[in-house]
Amino acid sequence: MLDRGQTFGSGKTRDMNDQRQVLVRAESRHVVFPGDDGGPETLTYPGVTLTRVIAGIPEEGTWLPMGDRPSEVDDEALIEALRAAFLWRTGLP
Repeated sequence: MLDRGQTFGSGKTRDMNDQRQVLVRAESRHVVFPGDDGGPETLTYPGVTLTRVIAGIPEEGTWLPMGDRPSEVDDEALIEALRAAFLWRTGLP
């Protein structure tokens, strides 16, 4: 892991925050289960994936559901996850 201002690769220095990115992507999850007739049934859940990337390498991902009728709890969970990801991007805890 690089400390702020440390040299890397070509010998140039760069703040660690330049290496951090947060990717936000709309993405669905699919769950397959046996249906009443014995054949597979699929449920699809829309959501948002937040991926933390350091130096081009995905480090951590969080998927949050995003339904047709989001509740206040759903909205607050998304806001908190975005806030945490963007604070991480800037190097804050």
